Amino acid sequence: MTSLRQIKLTEDDASPFVDGYLLYLLAATSHALSSKFHLQVKAQGVKVQNWRVLACLIDRPGLMLTELAQFVLLEQSHLTKIIDQLQADGLVEKHLDTADRRKIQIYITDRGRELVEPLIAAAKTHEQQATAILSRDEEKSLKTILHKLIREQRETGNHSLEEEATRPALTAPSVKRKPGHGS
Repeated sequence: MTSLRQIKLTEDDASPFVDGYLLYLLAATSHALSSKFHLQVKAQGVKVQNWRVLACLIDRPGLMLTELAQFVLLEQSHLTKIIDQLQADGLVEKHLDTADRRKIQIYITDRGRELVEPLIAAAKTHEQQATAILSRDEEKSLKTILHKLIREQRETGNHSLEEEATRPALTAPSVKRKPGHGS
């Protein structure tokens, strides 16, 4: 099996499609940078999805479920189950919105804060190590560009986890098997 380290990406115009495809580059970068840190999160007994929720709530107390779902990149129905478990574990609290009692705001508890603060420090250290090859200006430019892309997708409605969840999955054509060859 070929490892990611063995794959040589080229940056010229004649390079293979994937080498210059922005979505692949973003996904591959995210995977490569996140994998190592996720091991640290799991080593502390925290699920990666729970880490994302708690990390978002530390700076954004009182997020509505729909807002939180956008930050943690999960369907709202799946996030609801995670929030219920985090509440049962005493890591978050749910409060009715005072302006609209149909809405629920999510808050991190002191216990949740104690759990996630060391992980945030570790995440910052990991980010510094991962971006050490970039100049300060390059890192700032990269983050500015990524924020711009995210903002554009949200504003134009081009990104919806709920839509993706209800979209029919692509299926491979059925394959007729010869008798006695597989089940």
